[in-house]
Amino acid sequence: MTSHTRKWKEVKLKEIAKLSKEYPVIAVATLEKLPANILAILRKKLQGEAVIVVAKTRVVQKALKESGIDTSKIDAHITNSVAVIFSKKNPFELWGFVKKNKGEAAAKGGDIAEFDILVTAQDTGLPPGPALSTLKAAGLKIKMGATIQIAEDKVVTKKGEPITKEVADVLGKLNIKPIRIGMKIIGVLDKTENQFYSASALDVDEEELFNNFVLAYQQAFNLAVNAEYHTDATIEAIVMKAAREAKALKTAIDAAAPQAEPSVTAAQ
Repeated sequence: MTSHTRKWKEVKLKEIAKLSKEYPVIAVATLEKLPANILAILRKKLQGEAVIVVAKTRVVQKALKESGIDTSKIDAHITNSVAVIFSKKNPFELWGFVKKNKGEAAAKGGDIAEFDILVTAQDTGLPPGPALSTLKAAGLKIKMGATIQIAEDKVVTKKGEPITKEVADVLGKLNIKPIRIGMKIIGVLDKTENQFYSASALDVDEEELFNNFVLAYQQAFNLAVNAEYHTDATIEAIVMKAAREAKALKTAIDAAAPQAEPSVTAAQ
């Protein structure tokens, strides 16, 4: 067993050292509460753009250092067993991809709802018995028949609220999996820039960022037009603005000019 463990470590050491030289971006992710199927899905989706290696802390640190990589910025983040992602994506693209690719998991009492959890009216397929009290404990309206039926739709937990044990039991019986689980990247090292990005720095709302860029462009455009700063983007708007102002000025001048008296022809 010891020999096998030593051999496994040597193989991982060589693999990580080799990948460290081939890929410009190295991310460290925690494996805490990460199901094996989610890891497998990520590996498949990242094929060709990234490689995920799971190894012990000391193996990862030793391999990176032997590859000539300054690990001082990421050593504190490498704890227990971790997943190391070697990627060609930039740090923000990699973070966004991993964040979006999550799997579903059953709820446990105390979990926080990420969205309103709705139980719809349905035939549960469950026979009358112990399940009846479980469903009622979650506040569901029940109809009896050959099987237990839920009479009305009900939001059993609102977004941001903790899921009670009773609700978790019901969701389990109905095979509803409201918990989204994914790999959590702790930090990313960009070798090309010699820059380490923490999780907080990488967690950018893409929609908000895009809207901010749009707003900044609009404000800069308006400022440039009003200042008559000529560029390919502003010249048309500046000319149109000048034309409108010239037309308005002419209208004002015509309105202010004295009106000529009408000529009177003497009666013959």
